[in-house]
Amino acid sequence: MLSRSDFRPYQNRLVEFIKGLDRGAAWSFLGSGKTISTLTAFDELRQSGDAKKMLVVAPLRVARSVWDTEAREWGHTRHLKVSKILGNPQQRLAGMNAKADVYTINRENLCWLEGQFIQKRKQIRAWPFDVITLDESQSYKSQSSNRFKAARRLRKLAPRLIELTGTPAPNRLPDLWAQMFLIDRGQRLGATEPAYRERWFTAPELGGYKWLAKKHAAPEIYAAVADVVLSLNESDYMKLPPVIPNFVRVRLPPAAMAQYKTFERTFLLEAEGRKVSAVNAGALHVKLWQLANGALYNPEKDGYIVFHDEKLEALVEQIDGSSGPVMVIYNFRHDLERIQQRLAKEYGDHLVVEVLDTQASEDRWNRGEIDVLLLHPESAGHGLNLQKSGCEHIVWFGVTANLEHILQANARLAGGHRRRGGLVISYIVATGTVDDELVELIKEKGDDQEALRRGVAEINNSDWMSLD
Repeated sequence: MLSRSDFRPYQNRLVEFIKGLDRGAAWSFLGSGKTISTLTAFDELRQSGDAKKMLVVAPLRVARSVWDTEAREWGHTRHLKVSKILGNPQQRLAGMNAKADVYTINRENLCWLEGQFIQKRKQIRAWPFDVITLDESQSYKSQSSNRFKAARRLRKLAPRLIELTGTPAPNRLPDLWAQMFLIDRGQRLGATEPAYRERWFTAPELGGYKWLAKKHAAPEIYAAVADVVLSLNESDYMKLPPVIPNFVRVRLPPAAMAQYKTFERTFLLEAEGRKVSAVNAGALHVKLWQLANGALYNPEKDGYIVFHDEKLEALVEQIDGSSGPVMVIYNFRHDLERIQQRLAKEYGDHLVVEVLDTQASEDRWNRGEIDVLLLHPESAGHGLNLQKSGCEHIVWFGVTANLEHILQANARLAGGHRRRGGLVISYIVATGTVDDELVELIKEKGDDQEALRRGVAEINNSDWMSLD
């Protein structure tokens, strides 16, 4: 089990930063340990008598499992009790009233939580949380959103506010005002967003929507916020490998997991009034693999049966947290259709989403004209060049046991990234399913960078020998 002594220097700095400011923001790179650093800082504040309870507002999946899991995996924080304010209203009330140290709630229910303490602009009961942590604070970039309005009112009740994100301005500097306002009520970037934009940006042209920063904007904005922001960059603290694995774990809803376990045990599954069977262990494995992703081909119709959307939720979080183009790798046709539908609903025309299926789409990707590229691993084999887009993030929507597919697809960007810096590869994994087998396979290979290097070398050698 990991302990406090295993912290890296930048994590210790993050802990001290959180302890030293009543209100501030930590902009820390993916995989830097923001969650455990925040838990550690809170626990040390708690031990010194400077804090008692912390409320964490996070994306649903993160609120459901990440903070609790992280606390239990470290020896110095496993004593912290985490209560989840999730579920139906009765379950939320039970979670809110439970005796705990850390309380997690999803962003969508922040307005509900506010209503338990403030009604008609009057506080009706004592606010119990002296620390509020906004995980993925870039999602508060819109001052018109209900979550921002609730956070703006609740910040007054808590002595401490912490914002955590790796992408504070995913759509450039205009996104920063609302997040900073929650910290200082406009002291640094202006009392209103129009004033902020008028001072540092040029309004979009007729028919456009992008505000362009003036020449002097960036350095002035950086200087204005620096005293309440800790920005951690990888290159300042360690020599990173060119490939950084990031395992994003999701949990199937109870009903879907029950169906999964029944299918795994009996080779039979009943869904939507129809029975699905697997004729052998190999067929069962493929069907369980599909079910872990959220859907299953319907053998009696030209379509599929949907079981859950957990991986779709995680995919949206990964895209939201990325500051540039994202490559998304899928395995099944129903994966592709569901991803396309969800991204269209989530982003509309604000993101350009395309499937890699022609040379033209490859060229558009390399010119930086595509925000999200969807591809099947079999289409990402030898010779495909996707390295010119500036992409720094690959997301595997459905993991695969085919290691060659993994190595080849990841290598489409890894070669270019050895010139630019680190490449983050996120694997969305459904805990308790066949996905775990791939995780173990990857872990058995040791360091992911070395696994990639060895794997690509083996493939290259195999190809060379086959020509002899």
